[in-house]
Amino acid sequence: MTIITRSGKGSQLTHTELDTNFTDLRDGLNARLPKTSGTGIKIGGEGDDTFGWHDLTGPLQIDSDDANRALMQTYRGVLKQRQFIEAVSEAYVDFHIPHDYLPGSAIYIHAHWSHNSALVTGGSVTWKFDAMYAKGHTQQAFSAPVPITVAQSANTTQYMHMIAETAASTPGGSAGQLDTDLMEVDGIIQCLVSLDSNDITSSGAVPDPFVHQVDIHYQSIGAPTKQRAPDFYT
Repeated sequence: MTIITRSGKGSQLTHTELDTNFTDLRDGLNARLPKTSGTGIKIGGEGDDTFGWHDLTGPLQIDSDDANRALMQTYRGVLKQRQFIEAVSEAYVDFHIPHDYLPGSAIYIHAHWSHNSALVTGGSVTWKFDAMYAKGHTQQAFSAPVPITVAQSANTTQYMHMIAETAASTPGGSAGQLDTDLMEVDGIIQCLVSLDSNDITSSGAVPDPFVHQVDIHYQSIGAPTKQRAPDFYT
């Protein structure tokens, strides 16, 4: 790849030369990022840039032998979704921390949920995620589960897609959050999902809400790690 330049200040390239430079840069550039932890691609303008966000998606899993498993019930038309009854229904979801995770950043767990009643007048629901975590590569045993809860007002519109989100980690951990300081590439989070409280108000029967998916928002450096095992950044 040869980039055409001019030695004289202010001397312009021809259109052909400029096109050639752009083509060579596009086809021949081998971009390199530092391998250091916490460095990568930021989003935004000057003075307003930050690491962007990605989703860890988590389809719900159930234990077919569990009498309290969240059942697939008719949601709308021919479609079924998992419906949750307060203090009864349960499902599981697991997450693997990807190699573009920004070390030291908090993670946010969120439930995609809705109800199928046209009679809801307000109220709220509280979702619960009993979560435990461990680093990979024989570095850590799984911690005891901590109960992470998030409450959200119920939209009165039938079938409205709602997202109830809360911070799932904090530095040092807490009684209701995992420890951000332990979060690392290749770690695993395991969760039990349940409906802690159904406080929906209705002009008729109070509906049991549906969970469509549970995910985690995490900040991303926008690049993989140099190594596939610890130390990931050497």
